Amino acid sequence: MGKLPAEVFVKKPQQFVIGKSKICDFSSVQEAINYCSSMVEPVTFLLLNGDYEENILLYQSNRKFIGIGTVRIIGNKYARQLDVAGREIGTFQTATVFINAENIWIENVEIINNAGPGETVGQAVALYSEGDGIVLKNCVLKGYQDTICLGPLPAVQKDGSPFLTPKIKWEYPNKRIAFLHCYIEGTVDFIFGGGEGLFENCELKSLKRQNDEPGYITAASTPEGQKGLFFSACYLTAESNVEKVYLGRPWRPYARVTFSQCRMGSHIHPDRWDDWGRKENRKTAAYKEIDNVYEQKDRIKKPDWIQIESKQEGEKRT
Repeated sequence: MGKLPAEVFVKKPQQFVIGKSKICDFSSVQEAINYCSSMVEPVTFLLLNGDYEENILLYQSNRKFIGIGTVRIIGNKYARQLDVAGREIGTFQTATVFINAENIWIENVEIINNAGPGETVGQAVALYSEGDGIVLKNCVLKGYQDTICLGPLPAVQKDGSPFLTPKIKWEYPNKRIAFLHCYIEGTVDFIFGGGEGLFENCELKSLKRQNDEPGYITAASTPEGQKGLFFSACYLTAESNVEKVYLGRPWRPYARVTFSQCRMGSHIHPDRWDDWGRKENRKTAAYKEIDNVYEQKDRIKKPDWIQIESKQEGEKRT
């Protein structure tokens, strides 16, 4: 017999099928994750078409989640919800999916928090990541206020009290995440936090607020000297009759956000960016735009505290 190819001896990753049919290995995502808690080797989960109404805690690294058909993971926790002691659970206990792990791949999955608008229920997170090396491809993320949270969080809340979060088992020096060809929607600060996030070829859709107040796409809390959020070739759209939406406001002073070669709908506020009512934030926040295209460019202002570059023209403008 001839020599076998080397790849025969490469151990294939474990693979499990999740779905509602009896032919599947598990009927819920969390059940499948829990089963693999002692496995250190890579694991792939195939999620069959359907809705999975659950909240997920992921502490295992080297995992892939691949959706087949329309796969929706749906949670409905919200910040004003009361715990067993009668206290509000707060923003960071509401995530439909919480990740504290590294080397995670999620593809063709919808992650939804359908608790409702922030004006009614407070913040309601769809995805909260305290991990590193996370990739979401061809995914949908839906919420209203605070749809996506990228850790790390600031050391304390603005009133000096600690944040209430799910248990964080693993600390990573870098907390990097990439969204590739994803659809993301929300109303207020719907992409926020201190992590390093790349958004490439994503649609960012602003939903209408109940009170018709301005909307905000980002609320970065980037630690000083870190990279922050980078949006490349993204498409900023909105529901009908939505206007006065800011590209971002600084949740903490050193917020860093860049929009590069993005297409901006007419819903973007003429001022582009907001300083969260603190003029001193203009000296520390690093907001940059590179070769963006605005639907109504004639009404867009050029704030003197925002860096505006044009690689095509080889110049820098403010």
